[in-house]
Amino acid sequence: MAPIPTSQPSPVPTPAPVTAANAGLLISEVSSNDWTNAGAWLEIHNPSASVVSLSGVSLRTRSGLRSSPFTVSTSPVNFSLPAVTLAAGGYFVLIAKIDDSVSDNSQVAYIKNGEAVPFWDANGAVELTFAGATLDFVRFGNSSHAPLSSSTWAGANVASMPATAQDYGKSLVRPLPLQANSHSAADWLQVAFATPGGRNDVPATAVDSDNDGIPDSAEVAGGTFGGLDLFAMGARANQRDIFVQVDHMVSSDAGITPRKEALQKVADVFAARGFSIHFDTGSLYAASFNPALFNLGGGLAGGANALSYAKCLSLDSQAGCASLYSYKSASLDIRRKTIFHYLIMANSQELDGSAGSSGIAEVNGNDSMVTLGSWGLSTGSGSNINLLLNYQASTIMHELGHNFGLEHGGNEANNYKPNYYSVMNYLYQLPGLGSDPKTNSAVQRYYLNNNALGFSWGNICNIDASPCGTDYRMDYSDGSGISLNENSLLESAIIGRGNNGGFYADWNTNGTQNASAYSRDINQDSSFSVLSDYNDWGNLNIAFARQSTGNSGASLLSRRVLIPLRVLSQDRQTAAIEQRPALELIRMMNSLKPRAK
Repeated sequence: MAPIPTSQPSPVPTPAPVTAANAGLLISEVSSNDWTNAGAWLEIHNPSASVVSLSGVSLRTRSGLRSSPFTVSTSPVNFSLPAVTLAAGGYFVLIAKIDDSVSDNSQVAYIKNGEAVPFWDANGAVELTFAGATLDFVRFGNSSHAPLSSSTWAGANVASMPATAQDYGKSLVRPLPLQANSHSAADWLQVAFATPGGRNDVPATAVDSDNDGIPDSAEVAGGTFGGLDLFAMGARANQRDIFVQVDHMVSSDAGITPRKEALQKVADVFAARGFSIHFDTGSLYAASFNPALFNLGGGLAGGANALSYAKCLSLDSQAGCASLYSYKSASLDIRRKTIFHYLIMANSQELDGSAGSSGIAEVNGNDSMVTLGSWGLSTGSGSNINLLLNYQASTIMHELGHNFGLEHGGNEANNYKPNYYSVMNYLYQLPGLGSDPKTNSAVQRYYLNNNALGFSWGNICNIDASPCGTDYRMDYSDGSGISLNENSLLESAIIGRGNNGGFYADWNTNGTQNASAYSRDINQDSSFSVLSDYNDWGNLNIAFARQSTGNSGASLLSRRVLIPLRVLSQDRQTAAIEQRPALELIRMMNSLKPRAK
């Protein structure tokens, strides 16, 4: 007898979205804003139990030109919204379109009228309208603009908004628990921590006592940030927390898939210095939420944070290359944008996909990429797996260091300073720090880089504590090294961190120790100067969305007080310039790679 087929349930049709006119749409959050090209934003909330269409809805507020002469309108103007649907209980963010290269997604729409964008400062009025009537309205400061429907505002204005560059990250919110709309200032509260795209769950009294950019209220059990349970992800009050979403391109190249051992190496270094870094690789190493295996819930697409492969990736819109920012727009939850760094493990920055620099990152920013594709890295035994893990770990730490405000010389771009004992320094990024700076171990990196005294990139496995072994070391500098004067170098000082006895730095590579001081350009910058160490750990800028940063195009040597990193509207910062690896190194790694039989 033939089996009776299992009956299938009749499909339940998805209810048609209701119109905005009867859904009770709310303006739930309004950003602080200081200028027409600063990227003002607001959040819309659908408190109903139905899907709502934004078709026909407009934003009515003042406008300002996003470029010179930055003229501001005296009366409100209308900005049409996209015909998207807003889920029941959902949130949607509208952002002034300062950068034409940004794209809308399921959480965000960037809006403008020609060169005019929405604008308010300490004073303003923001209104949602539909069919000539007001859906919701809020007025603050000394604004006298009236809503289209007079019944939608009563009484005094909300107090003036904070409106300086240093106030970025503050906002005006309808606090939780959400109350019935009284159409008055009583509905609103000014808070120090904006929560775009999520619940307004950070209290007005919240503080960030550990200066990690996360309010203490979200670092305790039961606390959340925009609905995100950061405590479950590992955040704690009085602990400096760093969150990084790690996406990777789908590839058989071992250098492109992030290894959990490499991520753990980075986490261990930070933990030893009192920082907790939390990586999220989605389900790559754990099928469900598991912070210990780097699953913090993953990106918007779900799964293992896997991205479509592109042979070339850039931080900008380089012709022929995919853009990191395009991937980020589709993958990073907007609720994470003020807290999470974003890192892509990709193939290459070269147009042809060949081996190029190991990575690139924004300085005092939040975006980075590691590009170790085509390097010949593999998962074989011995030196192969150690090179893979150590190069991934050191490059991730190096690029994140740029995000934290560090340069190749610490507080300067001056690279190859032997006494700057840091993974940020090219002398130590890939070769590692060595076992002890008070011996010849660290200075072997100088010989390697200068192809001297039998050391070269082609035999990097021969240096002490090399990346080919398990005793490899990486770290940021603590600044404890003394300065080295290139006009008067003493070889017995080694790299400026003491001498265990009988060791010396053979700066002139003549094979013997010189007792007297001499001059030598040891960092190869064609000058003789005093080289200084830098306290990396004491100067990490980890609260990227709440402090001043450097995206003005000015010298990054003065990066501490420039302009704010506006992660919603202008999420592009100046990047550190990275060099391609030595060809000899790539050849060596390919020679170690197991061959197919």
